[in-house]
Amino acid sequence: MMRIALFIEFEGKKVAVIGGGYVGTTRAKKFSEMGAQVTVFSLNFSEELLKLGEEGKVKLVRKEASELNDELKEFDLVVVAIGDLALNSKFKELSKKYRFLLNLANNAEETEVVVPFEGGKDGIRFAVTTEGKSGVVARKVREIFQKVLENDKTLFVYLNAMEHLKKFMKQKEIPVNARMRIYSILGSSSELMEIAERGEVEEAKKFVEKIAEEKAKDFRGVEDGF
Repeated sequence: MMRIALFIEFEGKKVAVIGGGYVGTTRAKKFSEMGAQVTVFSLNFSEELLKLGEEGKVKLVRKEASELNDELKEFDLVVVAIGDLALNSKFKELSKKYRFLLNLANNAEETEVVVPFEGGKDGIRFAVTTEGKSGVVARKVREIFQKVLENDKTLFVYLNAMEHLKKFMKQKEIPVNARMRIYSILGSSSELMEIAERGEVEEAKKFVEKIAEEKAKDFRGVEDGF
C-alpha cells in the first residue's frame, strides 16, 4: 500500500472514534485538541473519555460497533480502535460508500490513514511512523529528531532567514523562476550557515536580502540579453 505524508488542518472536521478504550481515548484526545468535532462510539468508555464528555470536548454515543452504518456518513475521518478485526472489512466498505478517510488503529498494514508520532519546535514539525512495524522504534526516532531540534540553534536562525527571504522576494516581485534559483544558491551558502552558527538572526536576514537583490539583477540581465 502506497501512502503519502500530509499535514492536514482538522479544525471543524468531524471525526468518529469507534472504541472507548486506551487507543480510542488517545485518538479522541488528539483530534479534539486539534479542533475536530469528535464523536466516540462504544458501549464502555474510559474514565478520561467520560471526563472529556462531561466537559463537552467529545461526544459519547453508547452503541455497539457492529450496529454502526449510516451514522458514519457525516464524518470526514473514522478511527477504528476495537479488538474485533472481523469488523474491519465492514468499515472499509463503508468508507468507500460514504467517502470518509479510515484509520484502522487495530491493523497498521490495512489502514488507509496512519496516525504518526509527532514532534517539533518553533516552526519545524515532523512526523514519524514505521507503518506498524514497531511503535517503540518510532518513538525512539521521534526522541532523536526532537533532541536535534532542542540542541541545534543554527537551524532556527536558518529557518528565520529563509522565511524572511521568501517574504522579501515576494514583496520585491522577483519572478518565480529567479526565486527558485536564489533558494538553491542560499541553500548551499556556507557564508549563510556561518552566520547562522553564530546565532546572528538579523545579520542572516540582511545577508539573504543582499544575495536576493544581487542575483535577481543578474538573472534579469541574462533574460534581457536573450
